Amino acid sequence: MRTSFLSLGLAAVASAAPVALERRVTCYSGVYVIGARGTSESAGYGSTASVVNSVLAGIPGSGGVALDYPASWLDPLYPTSVTDGINTLISLVEDYANSCSGDIVLVGFSQGANVITDALAGGVDKPTPLTASYIDHISAITVFGDPTFTHGQSFDVGTDTSSDGIFSRGGDSLALLNTYADKIQSYCDTGDVYCASGDDSTAHSQEIPTWGSDAVQFIVSKST
Repeated sequence: MRTSFLSLGLAAVASAAPVALERRVTCYSGVYVIGARGTSESAGYGSTASVVNSVLAGIPGSGGVALDYPASWLDPLYPTSVTDGINTLISLVEDYANSCSGDIVLVGFSQGANVITDALAGGVDKPTPLTASYIDHISAITVFGDPTFTHGQSFDVGTDTSSDGIFSRGGDSLALLNTYADKIQSYCDTGDVYCASGDDSTAHSQEIPTWGSDAVQFIVSKST
């Protein structure tokens, strides 16, 4: 008898529909900052840490998360790493916007900047970008050394005014990114190997130290 009841119980469990587990989202009265590190930087905020931490200190009631993605060049290959980052970023933004009323801030460096702008405006063989209804929840976007940098945009900041990045953006993707221009600051300095297709090996690493305070002021002005 006990065996029969046990068998019936196991059968019931096996036939039951799986229960979907919802991801827990913590809401903040300030802003929710997502920081995306650059290629080969250790897991965490990477070079974006100084900007992220200054925003958290400058806007009370804020919280942040480091984008969990490979940030790799070869393993996996850069395009796959970027795609993984885009998908993760889109999920973070959608989950927060669906659960919370507060603003979202995006901060990215190098490959992390590429991830962010592709999540906003798409790219060649990239996932479908965030819809405008979700981007409405984003108050500010600051990216540094974005390989998709395209000079001459209203949101471009820095000393580079005539060169494009190694994966410069154009067509519908650039047009879509420009619809969010008032939320964006894209920092690129002359000679940067990635955002300005230059030959200055130090320019790329110096953009956050040079422009980080400016970026924080922009974020705070857009988020308070």
